[in-house]
Amino acid sequence: MLVILLLIVYLFNMAGYFFLFGYFIGQSDKQLVQQIDNNQYSNGELIEIKLALHLPYITGSTDYERADGEVELNGIYYNYVKRRVDNDTLYLVCLPNKSKTTLYTARTDYARQANDIPSGEKNGRALAKKISIVNEYDQQITGHYFASPAISIQQQIVCSATRPANPFIDDNYRPPQANSAGYFSL
Repeated sequence: MLVILLLIVYLFNMAGYFFLFGYFIGQSDKQLVQQIDNNQYSNGELIEIKLALHLPYITGSTDYERADGEVELNGIYYNYVKRRVDNDTLYLVCLPNKSKTTLYTARTDYARQANDIPSGEKNGRALAKKISIVNEYDQQITGHYFASPAISIQQQIVCSATRPANPFIDDNYRPPQANSAGYFSL
């Protein structure tokens, strides 16, 4: 029984937390999209982002339209509420996704603590690289040596210029003539 419990804890620390946080992040996304669809947000929370569009022949609009999607800026996740294209600029009205930002931060902090990764503070300890069993024996050697032969090829180019015998076209040349049947004859 103790062995099974320790195995469960070990597997959770390996990758289980990643799937658990992924589930909660997906649920928070669904909840926020449902709130946006039902217009259950305040206009004071909305943020407008301007992006340059370099697309030819794009049609602009004066009204905002509902848009789905998300963007991450400086560690904060935003969900689109509305969008509008005006000339060469895309205007996105976004709502901050606070629960998703909190869950991503918690997942990153848990991963650092579970894998004993320093969090950036200077604590006087020397940084030690953690060796994994997976890539201990899978080291790739990436040394390339390209050599080219040092053979020089000498070429002699001989140019001879001669004048044409007669630079003019003879008088007896005529363009083809079309007959009544539509065939050409000389």
